[in-house]
Amino acid sequence: MKVFPGDAIPVLALRGFGRAARAWKALLLLLAVNALLALALARPAAFSLHAALDPLPNAFPLVKGSDTTFPEHFLRSHPDVFGSSRTWAKLAGGEGDASGLLPGFGGSLLALGLLNALVASLFAGGFAARFAGESPAGLGAFLADAARAAPSSLALSFVSAAGIAGAWWGLFLAPGKLTEATDLSFEWEAVGLALLRLAAFLAAAGLVRMTVLASRAAMGASGRLNPFLALATGAGRVLAHPVKALSLEIAFAALGIGPLVLWGVFAPVWDGADLRMLALFVLLQQLLVLWRIAVRASHLGAVAAWMKPGPEAPPV
Repeated sequence: MKVFPGDAIPVLALRGFGRAARAWKALLLLLAVNALLALALARPAAFSLHAALDPLPNAFPLVKGSDTTFPEHFLRSHPDVFGSSRTWAKLAGGEGDASGLLPGFGGSLLALGLLNALVASLFAGGFAARFAGESPAGLGAFLADAARAAPSSLALSFVSAAGIAGAWWGLFLAPGKLTEATDLSFEWEAVGLALLRLAAFLAAAGLVRMTVLASRAAMGASGRLNPFLALATGAGRVLAHPVKALSLEIAFAALGIGPLVLWGVFAPVWDGADLRMLALFVLLQQLLVLWRIAVRASHLGAVAAWMKPGPEAPPV
């Protein structure tokens, strides 16, 4: 007697992790690429921080006031390091541009984010073919699949980014401008409306992500690299089962975010002297990154299992 049906969330999650585990070489390759990107970011970050902090005395002067913090004061006084906090806020609000972030670490962070998204999109095509079970084993075959599906995979990533950005503007930012603070009698009304807008955005973004993941899985299963046909198949699957799609998205979001919360609470702090603590810190950090990579790959594997059970993928 089965405890869970074949399409239950725990079953799909386990199948997704199983498929990702069989592609362990690709996961380690992604970890190595991520480490190289992080090293590329570390140099401009260190240079910007040294340039800003080295001339200062040890006791950095803070602006008086209960609402002022060191990060806010530092961002305001040295926008050349991380970029102006006002610029970041305007970008999140759909206003302004990234020109204020280009100097220093802020520009490097934006460039790294775009490059990281590009790498993830390229590798997603290889994982989709692997999880469909239609590709021969081996890391070389995985990279060949990723290169073959690169244009279609990039097109799907663009659809995902555009859909999430549109949901942010249409469901969170634009409705917030329809109501003025003076129109509301109580503060809890404004908070409640903001939470409703945020919930609507998160639900829409989750459906967009699941549509693109289902499209990748459909493309890998069919072997046809037409992104429009794949989008039609993925959208049909998600629209037919929106609750299941959102449940799967929420489950993997929790699996990915949970360790980050634990890291923020329990992560060790390096005192600058103990090399053993530094080694432990780096090891735990890389394990966390590997876990997040595995979760993202497993998410695609779970969606592939949901779309079409099919045979198990061969190992990489």
